[in-house]
Amino acid sequence: MRVLVTGSSGQLGKAVIEVFFKNDIDIYPISHTRLDITKRQAVEEIIRAYLPEVVINCSALTDVDLCEREKDRAYKVNALGPKNLAIVCEKYNIHLIHISTDYVFDGEKETPYIEFDKPNPINTYGKSKLEGEYFVESFSKSYSIVRTSWLYGDGDNFVKKIIERAKGEKILKVVDDQFGSPTYTYDLAMALLNIAKERAYGLYHCANKGVASRFEEAKFIVESLGLKVEVTPIKSNEYPTLAKRPKYTPLENYILELEGIFYARSWELAMEEFLRGKDV
Repeated sequence: MRVLVTGSSGQLGKAVIEVFFKNDIDIYPISHTRLDITKRQAVEEIIRAYLPEVVINCSALTDVDLCEREKDRAYKVNALGPKNLAIVCEKYNIHLIHISTDYVFDGEKETPYIEFDKPNPINTYGKSKLEGEYFVESFSKSYSIVRTSWLYGDGDNFVKKIIERAKGEKILKVVDDQFGSPTYTYDLAMALLNIAKERAYGLYHCANKGVASRFEEAKFIVESLGLKVEVTPIKSNEYPTLAKRPKYTPLENYILELEGIFYARSWELAMEEFLRGKDV
């Protein structure tokens, strides 16, 4: 199987390259510096050069506040980019696997979201990602859309920020009224491998099992690493951000499990494994 990965230098892209390579997949990493997915001609040139069987789109503008400041850029990367990939992949009969987000939901539900729940994003990041989903559905027949939640791995993420803050602060104030499913990039990459191998088409949720607040996640990180810092809960209104965050967006891997494609471990087990590799 020949697999091309866009956004290969990002934290998810790195994990996908590692996992697929270890499983003897012919993998072709294409970083954002090499391919701007907002330019359709450039997309077609790359696709035509490699003619992969599968394209995994890890390219995205994921800085939620930056998306609010630069809305045009957010829609270009998160919506028009996937549209270009979908059009070109359809032309060459390629399976497109597109990564989306829990932020397509408004966070008003009180139980984890499944694929049959109706999206209703409340910020530009979520809106632009949802439009990307719609474009993929509209312009490609052989597609998989995979929503994930609170991703961390080799890159900039909440876990890294907590570790860095813990080194320089005595008290960490972290919001306790935002809930999600912390997800390890390696675990998501394993699910993507199964989706690619089985040509599993359609919409999927993929996150590590369980629900955590940002406060609970930060406390778990600090305690697991034995860091000498106090973690204190605060409310979101005490830590204002440019973009509004949904309060509750854990994901349930409902269809992945119904179809027997992938069974995720708990977020705590995945986080423990990730943190064991951290030298702090």
